[in-house]
Amino acid sequence: MKETKESRKFPVTGKGIFSRLKRAQRFVGPALVLLVAVFLVRALVASWDEVREYEWRLDLPYLALSVGLMFLYYAQQWGGWRLVMRSFGDPLTRSESVAIWFATILGRYVPGSVAMVAGRVVMCGRRGIPARDTLASIVYENALILISALIVTAASVPFWPDFVYRNYALLLLALAPVGLVMLHPTVFRKATSFVLVRVGREPLQKTLPFGRVFWLLLYYIGGWVLLGLAFAALTNAVADVSLEDLALLIGGYAFAWEVGFLSIVTPSGLGVKEGVLGLVLSLILPTPAVLAVVVLSRLWQTLVELFCAAVVWTYFKGSAVFADR
Repeated sequence: MKETKESRKFPVTGKGIFSRLKRAQRFVGPALVLLVAVFLVRALVASWDEVREYEWRLDLPYLALSVGLMFLYYAQQWGGWRLVMRSFGDPLTRSESVAIWFATILGRYVPGSVAMVAGRVVMCGRRGIPARDTLASIVYENALILISALIVTAASVPFWPDFVYRNYALLLLALAPVGLVMLHPTVFRKATSFVLVRVGREPLQKTLPFGRVFWLLLYYIGGWVLLGLAFAALTNAVADVSLEDLALLIGGYAFAWEVGFLSIVTPSGLGVKEGVLGLVLSLILPTPAVLAVVVLSRLWQTLVELFCAAVVWTYFKGSAVFADR
């Protein structure tokens, strides 16, 4: 093969990196989940006396509130993707958009969210939407989720209780403006196109005006506040928390989710998110409550997603969006 100037500049191709990453997912992902499980079991064993003496409770009204807020959150997240898609001029009806978004959310449990991306591309393609537009919407959606999570975390950290890494956590405040700059059309196009080309995808063809993206960012920040309130209600169903803890619960959950999302070798951040969440919760809760909330939070999220996906698949089964024209 003839060596080109471009190949000399990037001797390791994006496709090669992507294939190596996929191979690593088979081992690193399960290893990380196992490692977190070991730490949780060790923490349980080490604090067994405290666990036995802990006054356990499950406040059903708060649990129901948390589930209700979770459903609202997922509806809000679907609305965000619909707004992004409409910005690209997609022809999907509201029901088609609902069917596609909720039917593919379980694809997040495949490392790298490959199944979710493929599912949306195929289903949108059946409605006449080019794959490049669907991929662009997913890139924007994930970028907005990540940057809004960073901003929410950064805004909440000054209100967290003192802890040994507080000064390092405050550095997130400096990263928030960087996130805003990354959403500027010129910067966003260059950065995302560079990554897409490295992993063997086409570069980004369309970008949204910065004003539109800014309002979408505010929308997604609202989503994180809604999800944080849902998590706070779930936590309060197990252990007493105060209004002073609200900032940590909202920002801490956003931070744990973001770390889990960026650990692309694990499905839906499984294990990694729980490990970070446990560290955050340990600032305000005793060990037994931390363990209970961490385990319950994963069940809480997964069951809500399963329910939403099952309802959509049952209701829209046989519709045009699930079958070739």
